[in-house]
Amino acid sequence: MSKEKISGNQVFWLISTMQIGMTILLTINPTIAIAKQDAWISILLSTLFSTGLAYVLTRISLMYPGESLITYAPKILGKILGHIVILLYVVYWIIVLAIILRQYGDFMIGTILQLTPVIVPIIGMLIIAAYVSFAGIEVLARCSEVLGPLILLGIMVPLLLNISQIQVNNLLPVLADNSLSVLVQGAMPTASFLGDNILLMMVLPFLAHPRDGMKGAVIGSVVAGLFTMLSAMQCIAIFSHSTASRQSYPFLNLVRFVSFGFLQNLDAIVIAIWIMGIFIKISLYLFAASYGSAQWFGIKRWRIVIFIAAPIALVLSMLPRNFVDSSILFPKLVAVPFNLPVLFILLPLLLWIVGSIRNRKMKKKGRQQPKAS
Repeated sequence: MSKEKISGNQVFWLISTMQIGMTILLTINPTIAIAKQDAWISILLSTLFSTGLAYVLTRISLMYPGESLITYAPKILGKILGHIVILLYVVYWIIVLAIILRQYGDFMIGTILQLTPVIVPIIGMLIIAAYVSFAGIEVLARCSEVLGPLILLGIMVPLLLNISQIQVNNLLPVLADNSLSVLVQGAMPTASFLGDNILLMMVLPFLAHPRDGMKGAVIGSVVAGLFTMLSAMQCIAIFSHSTASRQSYPFLNLVRFVSFGFLQNLDAIVIAIWIMGIFIKISLYLFAASYGSAQWFGIKRWRIVIFIAAPIALVLSMLPRNFVDSSILFPKLVAVPFNLPVLFILLPLLLWIVGSIRNRKMKKKGRQQPKAS
């Protein structure tokens, strides 16, 4: 359906920029509320999970090079179960796209556009994302290459400028107040966001050199997780866990806390940089939903589906009533109890294990076949 190709380096930028912005924005607060001063350990566990997921997805891709979830799921699990799995992921892509749009809209009207109807920033972002998705995965990958360094720099600079404000005592005691079960529970909100690299199922088929994808996917997941962990550590070290857990956007308050000579009031710059990361994420979800649906239904001109998926996502984004519904209740009631165990753990492992068994049987059968004389 598409002859576009991307590089392993572009996979790194796609994954890291897609994950880092909203993960830092929305998961530090619930993780600190659960794990307190040990929140950074919970985020480290989430990073290990995300890295493992990236590894599993790249292994599946190497078994079926040039194929996406839409084509290899029926081959691995059979037609009926394979199409059920595809349906689950297509519905997931559309619903999460709508939730991200709403989270973005709630963030904008809660910070810099207080008197603006929430639908206005959502429509603006959706139009830009649709334009880039329509251009294809190559253009989206190039956008991530250009915007990625700016996004990482926009997060790194406030962390460096606030080093003098750190109070190490706020990070103590380590592992004294929380059991392993609490740390795992604290890891779930971040893991449900870092699990976004499940989109690799739709990105890896476009690699010019399939083996380059593992390095880019794994390192991209590690970078996103480590930046989130460092951001959480600094929020706790400066504000204390009790104060940070009561803030909707702790890292934004951390940026506002910067006072380094003439460098002050950096929040507007950081918000602009965050918008870049959210733009990459929304565009990638819209691309996956549109391209995947078209491939599933055999629609050759897949870009037409963008004009169906985008309005559906817009309508669904209006269903949450407020910030609480989109950013607190949805992760708590849907992302953590369903998306995380089923879509991010169970089904990828099932595809990997069954696919590996089928591949070994096929190779073994191929070796046993007598050569033609």
